[in-house]
Amino acid sequence: MKTLFSKNLFYAIILLLAGFIIGIFIPKFDTSCNSSDYKYINPDFICKDNLIIKKNSYVFLKSKLNEFIQEQKDNKNILDVAIYFRDLQNGPTLGINEHENFSPASLLKLPLLLTYEKLQNESIPTLFDISIMAKDTNNNTLQNIIPSKSIEYGKQYLISDLLSYMIKYSDNKSYVVLLDYLHQIYPDKDLLKETFVELGIVDPKDLLDNTISVKSYGSIFIQLYNSSFFNQNKISEEILNLLTNVEWKNGINRGVPADIKVAHKFGERSSDVNNIEQLHDCGIIYYPNNPYLLCIMTRGTDQTKLAKTISEISKMFYEEFDSRKL
Repeated sequence: MKTLFSKNLFYAIILLLAGFIIGIFIPKFDTSCNSSDYKYINPDFICKDNLIIKKNSYVFLKSKLNEFIQEQKDNKNILDVAIYFRDLQNGPTLGINEHENFSPASLLKLPLLLTYEKLQNESIPTLFDISIMAKDTNNNTLQNIIPSKSIEYGKQYLISDLLSYMIKYSDNKSYVVLLDYLHQIYPDKDLLKETFVELGIVDPKDLLDNTISVKSYGSIFIQLYNSSFFNQNKISEEILNLLTNVEWKNGINRGVPADIKVAHKFGERSSDVNNIEQLHDCGIIYYPNNPYLLCIMTRGTDQTKLAKTISEISKMFYEEFDSRKL
């Protein structure tokens, strides 16, 4: 019996010594989660986060929103509104008139940016370093929301700078110059149209007078967030970072605290023959550790009132989302 005990003790000591030696000489692997290099794309591609927000449905909020929308219509502040919301951390969605079609107007600038990014990534690696002359193409570039910075015709600009003007300041001149240059280098192709097809959203027949739904446009942001449109995470990250620097912040941004990052794109359409104007804002609100998508499209006769309606709807979503924090 004593001999058996001695043998077991001997083996136990050997195992302890072996573990100690392995711990010294075998390199340790860092299994901790580090997503510091990526602030804007889906962190699920780098690590898994703990549950932050309750994931139950938004039945009561939807009822409140419908009441608010009817009130805004009764007060002549809006004619139509469409909303699409999605909790980007495997949470529920909410839609109101999400399949209603609106004119995208300046929202088209984001697909044009994606077209240039894809072209540089797959075909012309030096594309963004090319300098081109900004020529007046006689296209209508008037804007109700005047950008604080705009390019000047007759001057040379790097394509990277034109893209920045187009997104950060929503500069119509930059958009027209970039669209014209795309047709110059690929006269037999419609690359912007191909981008719409690849994104899986409605293919516009006429880029100046097409329609799109709030849910379809929101899918662009979902593809960027999940880094599924490009073959490199870095590209989606850079685009979303640029979208956090959009100058106009009177829409969904006004409904959230100033320290919350919002990657978004807005679009506005001047009044038509019936004096109807449109204003839209769509983007990702980076609620800490649980971002969400919010897209709002509106029609009315006063863009100031439309902007206020968008910001108030955004505030309702943020307050509801924040109240669900675990």
